[in-house]
Amino acid sequence: MRTIVVAVLGLVALQVGCGPIPGGTLSGKVTPAPSDWAATVPDKRFCEIESRPANPHSIQLECFRFEDGLYVNSHRWALASWWPVASWAAIWIDHPDVRVRIADAIYELRAARIPDPARSQVLRHRGYDPVPDGILVFRFEPRG
Repeated sequence: MRTIVVAVLGLVALQVGCGPIPGGTLSGKVTPAPSDWAATVPDKRFCEIESRPANPHSIQLECFRFEDGLYVNSHRWALASWWPVASWAAIWIDHPDVRVRIADAIYELRAARIPDPARSQVLRHRGYDPVPDGILVFRFEPRG
């Protein structure tokens, strides 16, 4: 019985720590990206993001606005060699073209990895002080 409880608690911790279990292709109406995300994402909200069209991978993450852009950030160990699976962040580095679903709208975008010092500025906006190493930040930009 104790083994079952530990296994269930481990799965719950993994779910909470890593986010939802990844899915596949998203459905919705393809919509042009807005020039200003304020009407679509008032501050932050959960978005569903699909990547890698040849082998679709989707995940739900908290999207947030910073200045005039729409962003997401990873957890600290997204690229750690000991992480048990390929994280969504690693997938996006190799396959940056993504589809973001907010409500019923699908936005075809590119997930651009943000380097320092801009990464630290975005994470300070998110409340990280000090800013830890390892967290990746992506900004969603129009494809093209």
